[in-house]
Amino acid sequence: MNIRDRALSDNDRFVRQIPAFIVVGAIAFLVDAGLTVLIAVGLGISPYFARPPAVVIATLVGFFLNRAFTFAARGGDWRGDLARYVLVAASGQAVNYAVYAAALAGAQAVGAATSALLIAFCVACGAGAAMALTFAGFRFFAFAR
Repeated sequence: MNIRDRALSDNDRFVRQIPAFIVVGAIAFLVDAGLTVLIAVGLGISPYFARPPAVVIATLVGFFLNRAFTFAARGGDWRGDLARYVLVAASGQAVNYAVYAAALAGAQAVGAATSALLIAFCVACGAGAAMALTFAGFRFFAFAR
């Protein structure tokens, strides 16, 4: 395969990966936000402490879906993919949680009630902030072949 054909192939793969990443991200977001709200509102735990267990579960859901659909990783040791994925996800989650906590604290500081809707909105703010970072890391590191 020459350089031009390889560049086209990489571009085609990239174009297919973007919508798949968005769909998988939406599913992981629903898991993350749903569990965060359930733990915070349903169990009465602080929304700051409700987030980490939801993030762990959403990260695992995202890994298996991204591995199967977005980046089509076939064969190989899934544990190695998972280790690299967790490294990337951890950096993304640091950004994600910082934005989530800042948005939540900011909303509370101006008198907003800590509702299920506010919590879900703040989860979305964090997820949106981390999206480009994690896509690049997953594509070029976690699932690089």
